[in-house]
Amino acid sequence: MNVLTLTLLMSSAAAGGIINTVCGFGLGAVAMSVWPYLMPYMQSVSVVTLCGLTIDLLLLCNTYRFISWKKLTPCLICGMLFSSLSVYLSVGAAEKALVRSLGVILIALGIYSVFFSGRIRIKASPFNGCIAGTLAGAFSGLFSVGGPPVAIYLLAGTDSNSEYRATLNAYFCFINVSTTWARWRNGIITAQVLQVWLLLAGAVGLSIFVGNKVFYKLNGAKLRKIVYAYLIFSGTLLLFR
Repeated sequence: MNVLTLTLLMSSAAAGGIINTVCGFGLGAVAMSVWPYLMPYMQSVSVVTLCGLTIDLLLLCNTYRFISWKKLTPCLICGMLFSSLSVYLSVGAAEKALVRSLGVILIALGIYSVFFSGRIRIKASPFNGCIAGTLAGAFSGLFSVGGPPVAIYLLAGTDSNSEYRATLNAYFCFINVSTTWARWRNGIITAQVLQVWLLLAGAVGLSIFVGNKVFYKLNGAKLRKIVYAYLIFSGTLLLFR
């Protein structure tokens, strides 16, 4: 791996990690708009998942007491089921098709966040939790961008920023462990994947430090709109790659 590639990987990991720390999600979306240009697709999604798991575990060390298990359980059950299923379905799939599908997903997420995130309200119910978990699990297994469906569900039902972020982090801890296990069973988690993950550990740690500094100061809604406007552009590039 050359210096330029490593620099791009670390900078995008740090940027995505800061957003993930502030908003509860976003690492996968930011990283997957860059990393498929630098690494094979399946390696990219595997490293994203491991980096996301690292962030979630470190954040939960101090915030686990804010987890709302009642609100988490419905989406978690469906999310774990469909994330593992999606990993199995993605094995052997054409990389070009997956990359273009990711482009469509990024564009859709960007359009939703920029234009509709403040207008659409979803009731926090077990049924809606299952729907959110199903969509998020499928997106996590295929593209490592499963945050928005569960974030929308939890934003509607949590009582504070701390409860929202802790519950979302707990969800991704379980999902990331589940998808990593499924990828390992299918031979996707290799020594090279682990090596890249360890190389990015410093950037991930820095992103948590910076993200926690701005968590209570920065307007998360505006940050997400800027990020997802960029993702519309990135998704378009991936779609026509």
